[in-house]
Amino acid sequence: MKRLFALVISGSMVLINQSCQKSNMKEETPTVKNSTLNAGVSAKAVGSCFSATYIDTWHYPTPQLYIFHDNQYARYDVITNTYNGVNSISAYAGVPFSSFDAAYVDTWSYPTPQLYIFKGNQYARYDILTNTYQGVNSLSAYAGVPFTSIDAAYVDTWNYPTPQLMLFSGTQYARYDILTNTYKGVNNIASGYPGVPFSTFDATYVDTWNYPTPQLYIFRGNQYARYDIPTNSYKGVNTTAAYTGVPFCR
Repeated sequence: MKRLFALVISGSMVLINQSCQKSNMKEETPTVKNSTLNAGVSAKAVGSCFSATYIDTWHYPTPQLYIFHDNQYARYDVITNTYNGVNSISAYAGVPFSSFDAAYVDTWSYPTPQLYIFKGNQYARYDILTNTYQGVNSLSAYAGVPFTSIDAAYVDTWNYPTPQLMLFSGTQYARYDILTNTYKGVNNIASGYPGVPFSTFDATYVDTWNYPTPQLYIFRGNQYARYDIPTNSYKGVNTTAAYTGVPFCR
């Protein structure tokens, strides 16, 4: 267990299986060159240590946090707080991005969990169980969302009747209903996440293992904050060095 100042904060990273699939969206294999795939610029810090995160609860006995940085990713066991190695994102065969801006998992819209990966003004879909690339699409498929790039994402299944995808871009975030594919509005991070000392977010995931209530982990540069989702309360800050062994920003 990691601690934030005097506050207990689980360094274990629970890859949030966030989902926001659009069952009515057509996703096509890209025919454009990679130079066009990066259109739209993420607002996250150049020095961001964790650029995207998600949790895999399907391939291992315990939940594994995947942490992306540039063209690599690390795997970290959420329960044992153990670093399990690093690899190239080329392991996500077929995904046409050299780095990932944000990610979440959709467990609602397909028979198998689907990983959504954002880069610039596009996103790719990847089947987690079969490890197969399913295609790419434009962010405009998230009708109404007023962003041209996504910095971070997670799904809230606690505060609303249906799962809500939270999409962060710059100092704002949008809420999007996953089941109805409906844009619900935009807000400022400062207003929606009181107390969190970051004006923008690099990556987010939800830990449902280490506390009585789900905890949102928010990354910015070489720090992270913990935020209680049901009570909407800030719990403290720590450095990413708490994720012992993860070789990013050392």
